[in-house]
Amino acid sequence: MPMHSRRRFLAAVSASGLSVAAGCLSSDSEPDSHPISEPISSWPTFHGSRYNTGYTGGADMADSKPSTKWTYDADGAFWGSPIIADGRVYIGSADNAVYALDAETGSEEWSFSAEHRIEATPAYSDGTVYVGSYDKSLYAIDAATGEEQWSRTFDGLIRGSATVWDGDVFVGVGCHNLACAWYANESDVSESGWLYSLDAESGETNWTHEVGNEVVSSPAVTDETVYVGASDGQLYALDPTEGDVDWSYETEDMIWSSPAVAYGSVYITDWNGNVHAVDADAGEQEWLADTAGQYISGSVAVDEEAVYVGHTPYNTLDDPTTNYAKIFRFDQETGEEAWSFETPSSEIGSSPVVTDDHLYVGSHRQTDGGDVGLHALTTDGEEAWFMEIGGRGVGSSPALVDGVLYFGGTDGTVYALE
Repeated sequence: MPMHSRRRFLAAVSASGLSVAAGCLSSDSEPDSHPISEPISSWPTFHGSRYNTGYTGGADMADSKPSTKWTYDADGAFWGSPIIADGRVYIGSADNAVYALDAETGSEEWSFSAEHRIEATPAYSDGTVYVGSYDKSLYAIDAATGEEQWSRTFDGLIRGSATVWDGDVFVGVGCHNLACAWYANESDVSESGWLYSLDAESGETNWTHEVGNEVVSSPAVTDETVYVGASDGQLYALDPTEGDVDWSYETEDMIWSSPAVAYGSVYITDWNGNVHAVDADAGEQEWLADTAGQYISGSVAVDEEAVYVGHTPYNTLDDPTTNYAKIFRFDQETGEEAWSFETPSSEIGSSPVVTDDHLYVGSHRQTDGGDVGLHALTTDGEEAWFMEIGGRGVGSSPALVDGVLYFGGTDGTVYALE
């Protein structure tokens, strides 16, 4: 058997084992189904799986009024999101470190230091944690010991999260707008962006696709296609083996969100406040929903009926009226708005986690203050509970495994609620 084919075969065996642990994934031969068909038991990548849906398959928290199971304090804010695998929580921090915490107790098992802040969500596969940093490097770290296995340095900051599939690591490179601008100027990086496919074992390049702008979006990967958004306003569908572009779909503004794939559709948001549903095979628009917001930086969650997302509203010095961030539910098939819930915060950059009964999402603001934190709503749009978090609130996207909700705060604390 050729080496590349043998590697893909072995990786597929490992991936299938991980799929069993994470919950049953529907086959890509069933395009009208949701890829999560049973309750999950791990959260190995951003938004729970390589499909980025943020759906738990039915699992929920044990109590509608949660208690704090444990907390862990670090030296920097947590903007990235946690993953949970092999009984550990892995999360990156603005203090340049990746932390591995015992999922049951919150005790630190190891930490790994990069050369700059880490806002990306780690990805776990086959005993390795992959995470990018503002130091322009992607690191492969032994999940049990915290030892570096390999690293790759690129020409741009890495803010988006890697996705691992079939022995390959897919990661976007390049961030120089908005939240990244100061750090990009400091590093004198290129204003281009790229999607890379790397060999998961060695870090060597399989292929690269340049988009001419930053790539902050975390790829979604099916058995046939890699989907990723870019700040040139395009959603790209690429062949995962060769990197050829199958199609691209143009939005009205930058895409910082990560695509979610379910029911034969790709769901994406843009910085013009829109939610798009795109045919996964043809790249044609199925529906568009306008939140009337200034922008959407978070990603949607998709359950068996609906699409959920938070937005950031327009607020200007010329208008004394204060507008507040909202959470929306749209019909999965038509894009019709079912409800919106107004929070007391100014921004939602967190991506929701959704169960059969509830959704959980963070809110934050530009400065330190109250009225920001972690929101729990019913899927009917009613508030179940709210937990205020210090600092600037919660930009991290929660992870929910075995009745425990994990997230990071800009107050430098990791929380586990049950």
